[in-house]
Amino acid sequence: MRNSANRPVLHLLPAILALSAILHARAASPPPVDGNGIFTLHSGESEYFGYVPESYNPNTPISLFVWMHGCGGEAYWDVFAIAPPATRANQSYIAISIGGRDGACWDTNADNPKVLAAILDVSRHFNIDPRKIHLGGYSSGGDMTYRVGFENAWLFAGLLAENSDPFRDTGSTAQALMAAASWKINIAHLAHVGDEVYPIGVVRDSITALQANGFPATLIERPGGHWDDDAGNFGTNYDLRTDLLPFLDAGWTSPPPPRPKIKVGKFRRAVKKARVVLKGTSKFALRVEYKSKGKGYREVRGAPEKWKFPVRVARGKNVIRVRAVGLPQNSKIQRIVIQRISS
Repeated sequence: MRNSANRPVLHLLPAILALSAILHARAASPPPVDGNGIFTLHSGESEYFGYVPESYNPNTPISLFVWMHGCGGEAYWDVFAIAPPATRANQSYIAISIGGRDGACWDTNADNPKVLAAILDVSRHFNIDPRKIHLGGYSSGGDMTYRVGFENAWLFAGLLAENSDPFRDTGSTAQALMAAASWKINIAHLAHVGDEVYPIGVVRDSITALQANGFPATLIERPGGHWDDDAGNFGTNYDLRTDLLPFLDAGWTSPPPPRPKIKVGKFRRAVKKARVVLKGTSKFALRVEYKSKGKGYREVRGAPEKWKFPVRVARGKNVIRVRAVGLPQNSKIQRIVIQRISS
């Protein structure tokens, strides 16, 4: 949301049990917080900000709510909207707000890595339940919610959006997004009937299309425009707190997390050049990394689903490993052998 002037400062049981055990074992020490109780972390793609409820127990997996602000918004201040100070101490989830686009709109064609990297990173600090990750956003952040949420539905228990549209500004189409979803993901959409940016008629049609295609989508309509400052029991943030956040306690869960898949594109197994570019695709991965002999893993370029990276090869045999990393620390490694021959 924008910064308003009055805002306060796999299907197998053993596999599921194994994933839970990994989460318990690897949760790192929580990061420090500022005077407002907010922590700041960097995922490698962007900063993100969050709040951990006082009721959090590191030995018990907790839900995660991932949020994106609207055009002109600031990630830090939106933490107060999704973790309301009056109730946050005992809320059932850890809330994070993705940075990297403060003061601007989201790029639905390029910002996917910011979201996935933050989820992977925060799961290294806290015991996140991999089947209770929710994604949400306001306006442009709602556009991102639908784009990332449908294309990575395997990762999320549900999508929550306010004053947006499931299809219009996602950079994709209704048909493509619904087809991309790996399951009929839960959706809660809060709209305001006087919204001049996302007209209610268009939103109603989009939600109807989702429902007709089997998605359990709930539309909540309230009076007001695209943005209204809170005043008593009225306002954009008031309605978010009252009508949308309760869905985080609706008992939504995603299917058991699948194992990542990775595919390397065609490449020459014998080359004369000292530098080659490798390309490929992945599925069910939050991050794709590579390493060559004597070096640690480095993140590839591009989104996880379509990646590439340049690598230098020495004379003789070169072994390169490409790793698709899922959640939680569930990975698939592909081994590539390239022989550099004399000119």
